[in-house]
Amino acid sequence: MATRKRNSTESRRTLLLVTATEAEALFFSQMRKDCRYGNLTVVCAGAKDLKHLISFTTKEKNRKKYDVAFALFGFDDVNTNTEEVRAAEEVCAGKRIQLCYFNPGFSLWLYLHLGKPQHFIADASVFEGEVRKAIPGLEWTPEYLLTDGLNLHMKLFPRHSLADQNARDYNKLAIQATGEKATTMPELNKMITEVCGQADMSHNTKVFK
Repeated sequence: MATRKRNSTESRRTLLLVTATEAEALFFSQMRKDCRYGNLTVVCAGAKDLKHLISFTTKEKNRKKYDVAFALFGFDDVNTNTEEVRAAEEVCAGKRIQLCYFNPGFSLWLYLHLGKPQHFIADASVFEGEVRKAIPGLEWTPEYLLTDGLNLHMKLFPRHSLADQNARDYNKLAIQATGEKATTMPELNKMITEVCGQADMSHNTKVFK
């Protein structure tokens, strides 16, 4: 009888991911479960602004002495802009906190599993509309992620590597347009692999039809 493959690169380091919204926390909690990342902790800050999110993340990191900590948000979650984020990154460097952000919102990351924009898009509704075409019924709410969207991460996972590369390519366009990356999700992906190891996806994965 086949035995479950264990994550051979699992380490004892710990990674804290603090999200601005509950929906983001639920999505990354799905990732934690699906990939069997035992040393990843996901916490929702419920933050309405970037200062609150960074403060919450700093306190949580220090309280339990996590090795690595990321504060994750969409620009629209915390009503921020590139200038504020640039300044926040300097502050976070001193606190040993990293930022994972999405401009204009988290729907960008979902969309990057489907394709790569050919120019910078500042309107989140564009990404939201395209994602809903690919995943009928999707609503970016806690209610959806706790019911019909329980397997959203599992559905997206087969395109995870593609999304990461699309993000890197799209960032080049974003830098030309705004002076900053559109998302630092590739940096978070890299750190998750370094701290948590390779994903153990020995479950059945569901793919786009």
